[in-house]
Amino acid sequence: MPAPLRIGFALNFRTSSRDIDAVARVYEEVLDTIAYADRLGIDSVWVGQHHFDNTDGPFASPLPFLVAAAARTSHITLGTGITTVPFEDPVRLAEDAAVVDALTHGRVHLGLGTGGANLDGFAAFGLRPEQRHALFGDKVAKLHAALEGRPLSGGADGPRLYPPGTRVRGQLWQAATSLAGATAAGAAGDGLQQGAFFDPADTGQAPKVRAYLEAWQGARPDQAPRVAVFRFVYPGRDKETVLREVEPVLGPRLAALAERAALSGNPALRGLSVREYLDLVPFHGSPDDIAERVATDPAIAAGATDFVANFSYRDEFDVANAQARVHTLATEIGPAIGWRPAVALR
Repeated sequence: MPAPLRIGFALNFRTSSRDIDAVARVYEEVLDTIAYADRLGIDSVWVGQHHFDNTDGPFASPLPFLVAAAARTSHITLGTGITTVPFEDPVRLAEDAAVVDALTHGRVHLGLGTGGANLDGFAAFGLRPEQRHALFGDKVAKLHAALEGRPLSGGADGPRLYPPGTRVRGQLWQAATSLAGATAAGAAGDGLQQGAFFDPADTGQAPKVRAYLEAWQGARPDQAPRVAVFRFVYPGRDKETVLREVEPVLGPRLAALAERAALSGNPALRGLSVREYLDLVPFHGSPDDIAERVATDPAIAAGATDFVANFSYRDEFDVANAQARVHTLATEIGPAIGWRPAVALR
């Protein structure tokens, strides 16, 4: 019998204000929410990296933020979901991650992605979106080498990463967008992240989970794989109540979300009503409704180890709403799928 899923969550950082003090207040409220989740025993929080003001929930620098989160928490895993690798210098990313690893006492997990949610931002870095997969492969290889302590230049006596990055190396994840990418992640010993709506759970994500697990088993049969499945989760009294709540926000944005999914390979969301979208993509409704979706999701059933609830759909971050959803995740949805906190509640 498989072990119960670990549970985590992801949040939107969105504020329409360009006032730095208002932005700082949102950051403080998100930190408060993470501390609240830590007290409830939730296993992980995942902070996305979205550059510039033309993306939802823009948040450019997860690693410094996770250091601040570590100071307010004691056990919760602090992850990036994801870091946009094509925009990064891999040696500098390795250095930053190693320092954050030391400051967080080993709680930082680095999720790596190609930047499919930031296609409009590539030009600002002097890059083209069509380069992203090649850049990702090259830079992930260099990141692996740096974290493994290999010489960075000048042969066997060349400089090596300091502080050492070996612990971070064992806590990398890849958001694979192809079977080949999932296989490469498994062979490399990285975890696998599967996102909320870029491809269908049955025909897109489940085959990648299986390919990843096969590669992992072939490379390291004595170690446990790591598969995190991210899903939008909208809890409420029932499905109709959730529909009424989210329709005013999702309705005007649904066409843009569908085009973003299509650019990443999933055209199935075009032309859907909000009701049809809710039935197809997010987990919504009562905690029992959501637990049923977790139990029947093809990608989760294929071998997930972590279920990550993405609560992002609002234009503006709402701390009361966020903490209410985190509470529901820990006290109702989690127990309904067999989860129990790994630490004593505080």
